[in-house]
Amino acid sequence: MGFELQEIDPATDFPALARCMFDSYQNPHQSFFYAWFPVHGDTNDAREAAIADCATYLHKWHVEDPTSYWQKVVDTETGRIVGGGLWNIHKENPFAHEREAREVTWYPNDGSRRFAEQLLEIHLGPRIRAGQRPHVYLFIIFTHPDYRRRGVGQMFMDWGMVKADEMGVDFFLDATPIGRPLYLANKFVEVEKNVIVPRTETPDDGWRAAEKNIGHTTWWLMWRPPGGNYEEGKTVKPWEKD
Repeated sequence: MGFELQEIDPATDFPALARCMFDSYQNPHQSFFYAWFPVHGDTNDAREAAIADCATYLHKWHVEDPTSYWQKVVDTETGRIVGGGLWNIHKENPFAHEREAREVTWYPNDGSRRFAEQLLEIHLGPRIRAGQRPHVYLFIIFTHPDYRRRGVGQMFMDWGMVKADEMGVDFFLDATPIGRPLYLANKFVEVEKNVIVPRTETPDDGWRAAEKNIGHTTWWLMWRPPGGNYEEGKTVKPWEKD
């Protein structure tokens, strides 16, 4: 069995990517995933509808964002997509101009939407503070449970490190507790721990449901300098001199 890293075909690949992504983030269960891709119900039909919605949003966001670059890892014997990775290739400072917060239209217009919107804004905060320059950002990475511990995740990491070095830019990512060991093994440096706890003084039923389903999450913004050469106390962290 062999694996191959490929650029996706946006016209055909998003349904399979969405299904692989759901299988990956639901085993083991990672509740933060539902801030971006909720399942509205407990039935298999609700899950299938959520996967279809996920594919639609992934395609929409990809075609609307010129920095978006999706890859897949394919089992060369079966042609099955076994992992995916979404990059943002920022050739300019993505935070140079004032930006509007994304409206979370995939939730109803109630407290659940406010909860998810607040979560997404808090999630972005550390990179806004540290990433005020061109950089490569790994937004999404996943491997299907049937194919873990076979180097699929490392294939994405190797590509990203080469790409960042070719561009001469920083490489950022936001690590979950599950993904963090892979990034530490690749000598990424922790920039900021980000404990996300959305708050409101007037929670409605939607807010309480989202808080129960998504919960409070912990992330680490992680960084690799161009070339990957980092020495504590010697390597300059660009955001500390801005």
